[in-house]
Amino acid sequence: MSKPEAGTAGIIDAGIEAIRAAGGRVTTTKRLLLEVLATTPGHLSSDELASLVQGRNVEVAPSTIYRILDEFERLKLVEHSHSGTGPATYHLRSVAHGHLTCQRCGSMIEVSPRLFEDLVTGARQQHGFEVDPHHFAVLGVCAACIGLT
Repeated sequence: MSKPEAGTAGIIDAGIEAIRAAGGRVTTTKRLLLEVLATTPGHLSSDELASLVQGRNVEVAPSTIYRILDEFERLKLVEHSHSGTGPATYHLRSVAHGHLTCQRCGSMIEVSPRLFEDLVTGARQQHGFEVDPHHFAVLGVCAACIGLT
């Protein structure tokens, strides 16, 4: 297994501690997946994550990655979001953010959860509904595709 960069060690260590605290086993594959999540920018589908882990250990089955992602979600280490233009993507939950996805080029822009505060508040007050703004993306057209940049 390759050694993670120093900046990601804390994230990986926190993930390992969360697994152990929940009574789980810290396997080589779980460590690899944590390392990939901590060192790969952006949002990745489960298939992309499986491919990256297999690039480091060819014996890891994609189904193992899918099961570990489910475990990591239960432990609140990762969250997935639906962009509306493809499969769900995963990222570490350590920094919550919302998503804007361009329907033309597919780019995804990470935005502060504050952007969705009025939606969250309005849904709660008017409908008694709790919105999870991290789980979905707002679809539209980015500045580049509109021609503003």
